[in-house]
Amino acid sequence: MATNSFFGSTIFKILVFIFGTMILGALIAPPLYVGGKHVVEQGWLEGSFLDGLNGSLDRAKFPRYFNRAILISALLLLWPILKWINVGKSKQSEGKRPLGESLLLQPNPSWWKHILIGFLVAGGSLLLLGWFYVNQGWYEARETEKAISGVLFGALGTGFAVGFLEEFVFRGALYALLNRLLKPRMLYFTIAFFFAIIHFFHAPRKMDIDPVTWLSGFTMIGQIFAYFFSQFGNPSFLAAEFAVLFSIGLVLGYCREKTNSLWLPIGLHAGWVFGVKTLSPLAQRNFEPDEMMPWLGDTLRVGAISCLVVCVTWLGLWIWLRGRSASKID
Repeated sequence: MATNSFFGSTIFKILVFIFGTMILGALIAPPLYVGGKHVVEQGWLEGSFLDGLNGSLDRAKFPRYFNRAILISALLLLWPILKWINVGKSKQSEGKRPLGESLLLQPNPSWWKHILIGFLVAGGSLLLLGWFYVNQGWYEARETEKAISGVLFGALGTGFAVGFLEEFVFRGALYALLNRLLKPRMLYFTIAFFFAIIHFFHAPRKMDIDPVTWLSGFTMIGQIFAYFFSQFGNPSFLAAEFAVLFSIGLVLGYCREKTNSLWLPIGLHAGWVFGVKTLSPLAQRNFEPDEMMPWLGDTLRVGAISCLVVCVTWLGLWIWLRGRSASKID
């Protein structure tokens, strides 16, 4: 009886989603890699308006393709798992429901304003922080072959792609899934924690797999878990980066609760990614590794100062949104 209860529970279904995403991602990563490299070899995108994508496909190593395969797998499995758990429906509800209602979201007539404000606030604050670092001599200009316009457009595209995808996954689908298990405040902190910790699940930056075979995806899974646990050997770096990501997760979750939509979190998320992706190709640290820790790191995503900027941004958003109806986490 207990066994049947577990296999029919929401926890079991979420575990199926997590492991299913990993297995499907490991399976589709090799053909995704081969397909991407084939597109580059054939030159189908070269010289077109997708030339930037062509360059990314060319430069990317297998771990990058694996990351994209995991995201694609998560998107492919999201709708089936939501239907399986019957998220967003009561026993009395009948008929089909819109996706937004299934994700416990409400229509937002000010969606475009929220995206724009979120992007400008988050992106502007990080760019100002980067300018301050360069002005102080903590960062120095980096030589790059890319034009400034190319860097900006690339960062803009990456920012909104990541913003839409991760907000849909974390504060959309994951929120709806865990809402059945956790009380509002616990749900709020749990998603922020999971959002932060998941960013540490990646392969070593210089790692590559060559040649790529059908089993390379499963090799990546093993390497990612091994590298995840090895990072705990540098607790100062772990704490400095985790603090920034956890703070960002709290801000995004707060905005989701206050607006009952994902548009403001998407704008904020896109702005923060835009700021990091704009500065990284143009500037680099001008100090030894760990010399400025926990205050500064290699990127704007690391360090107590970045965490402070995120908290100040949160304060501004709280002042702006405080007139709205109280959320479940207030």
